[in-house]
Amino acid sequence: EINREEYKIINNGKEIILPRKEFELLALLASKPDKVFKREVILDKVWGQEVVVGGRTIDVHIRKLREKIGDNHFKTVKGVGYKFVL
Repeated sequence: EINREEYKIINNGKEIILPRKEFELLALLASKPDKVFKREVILDKVWGQEVVVGGRTIDVHIRKLREKIGDNHFKTVKGVGYKFVL
């Protein structure tokens, strides 16, 4: 469960507080489970056009989400991007 107003996640009955960018990344991916989001789309939707971030920024945030929520929910599509799996 994603609570956008309080920026918190309920996963298996446990509350997880995430930093803003991790929360936004999770909310984006979970908005359309099994849809592959291209890296460019993720950068645009989560970080915006005005912010310049390194190429590995998404990877670092995905790694942190995997540690907090579970590796089985995030799939890497090599050369394309990421998707959220229920």
